[in-house]
Amino acid sequence: MAPNENQKWPQPAAQGAQRSVLSNDLVIEGDITSLGPVDIHGKVQGSVRAPNIVIVADGEVEGSVTAIDLTIAGTLTGEAEAESANLAPQSSVTADITHSKIAIESGARFEGRLLRRKTAPLAPSVQPAP
Repeated sequence: MAPNENQKWPQPAAQGAQRSVLSNDLVIEGDITSLGPVDIHGKVQGSVRAPNIVIVADGEVEGSVTAIDLTIAGTLTGEAEAESANLAPQSSVTADITHSKIAIESGARFEGRLLRRKTAPLAPSVQPAP
């Protein structure tokens, strides 16, 4: 793992962090960064960065998403990075996804590349002295 690789991942949501909901009549042209979870019902043209992102069935992102936990039930066109990604049955994804864990449910439409993120090496075990 590169020394600064962890800096690109969002921090886990703080306890009690409020969930932001972008309603279905909202179109955002630009980038979104949140310290708490984000539910996208509307359309985002840009990047979204949050600890937990849910693109619901009527939601759409054209751009990039970066999350610890990512659930896509709507549409993503662009790219994604997530520790854990889940593509729901009704999702439509045209993107490269970098992940540690991924679940693609039956019925999900996916076109792109899956890139498994290398995890940090485990701490070396203590070896007895010779």
